[in-house]
Amino acid sequence: MPVWYGAQPLWWAPLERDARRHFGDALHHTYRRDSLTYELTGLDVIGEPDPVDVRIRFYEEPPYSTYGQKPQDFPRVHAKPGAPSKHRYSFDDALCLWYPLDPEERRWTSSKGLLDLIEIVRTHLFLEHYWRLTGGEQGGQWLIEDAPHGMPGSGVCRSSQRHKRRTAAGPGPRQPR
Repeated sequence: MPVWYGAQPLWWAPLERDARRHFGDALHHTYRRDSLTYELTGLDVIGEPDPVDVRIRFYEEPPYSTYGQKPQDFPRVHAKPGAPSKHRYSFDDALCLWYPLDPEERRWTSSKGLLDLIEIVRTHLFLEHYWRLTGGEQGGQWLIEDAPHGMPGSGVCRSSQRHKRRTAAGPGPRQPR
């Protein structure tokens, strides 16, 4: 029986290398037999008054559809639980960061690294915040291309990340208070 990708240093070492250099001790991981979770504490997001904690979970066998993508290319990302957003999965409040059926160059893959994914998350959280400030469900503005939502009957949203990613980068994690 082959060892799942998350248990292989050949996979996770390059994935996390740049993120560990950038975020240092603010990035933690938890390994379980069938999942690998990264938690980032204190991510600065432009516009957000407080730092945001982010959880990224990779599954050996995801309990959700990956729509034909490899499990390592379709992790679950959670941040700011319950925050109003037009780009979250309705069934678990995970951020909807890209359209699953887009070609590889229009979505994140694990070969791009965890730092790239975190920057996509940072940008997404900034866009959500701005959308809420400008009216949210009552006409809030999403600042970049906003693709139509969903695949019939799937609960999958169609995300705003269909552009060459722009970074809403801040200086990195804030120190705990």
